[in-house]
Amino acid sequence: MAGVVILAVGVCAALAVPPLLAAAEAEPSSTDAAPPDAPATRVVSATPVPEPVRAPVDWDSFTVEQEMAISDRQTPQNLAINAVQEAFPDDYAYGYITDEGFGMSFKADAPPEALAILDAVGDPYELHENVGFTELDAQSQLNPAVDLVQAAVGTQGMMASVNVFTVTVEIELYPDSDDNDDPIVLDGGQLEQLADAIRPVLYPGFDVEITQVRGAQIGF
Repeated sequence: MAGVVILAVGVCAALAVPPLLAAAEAEPSSTDAAPPDAPATRVVSATPVPEPVRAPVDWDSFTVEQEMAISDRQTPQNLAINAVQEAFPDDYAYGYITDEGFGMSFKADAPPEALAILDAVGDPYELHENVGFTELDAQSQLNPAVDLVQAAVGTQGMMASVNVFTVTVEIELYPDSDDNDDPIVLDGGQLEQLADAIRPVLYPGFDVEITQVRGAQIGF
């Protein structure tokens, strides 16, 4: 029913447990550095956008006709969001559905052709320009963050997602989700230390939040 709001993956580490936080704090490889002659790239820092507040929907109370009416209203909005997403990957940040219409965010200025697609829907929409990142930029946050977490906690379940409204990588750890009799459980200071190790690899303007859920069993 909504556009791209949360980009999520579920991962389980499959490697032996290394020393706690050691790999997460390792010096970056020299091969990661840009070549001396590489042209300077303008860095645009990600900017949070207020998350729209939607009224709770009790789908069980709706009639078939009411559900069809909602679908008829939102289908053109979703099609427009998807069209912009596919046609403008270097500009598109994220789209979403609201109670009154829909919303669209762009890394920099919105391409006029993209606005024409949105205008053609005929519904009101919220436009956010210069949010500082694309959907691809947001997606690219996950792998390096997950790699550093796995290096710290080893074989245990986790969920990693990107909240595009708060521009935050959100990671939940589930230390009791595997067969390990002695799971690695981090205290508050260690969680913050791990977050500090992740922040330098994130896209400018993004932050990271790591939480731990004891006793949860998850499967993929």
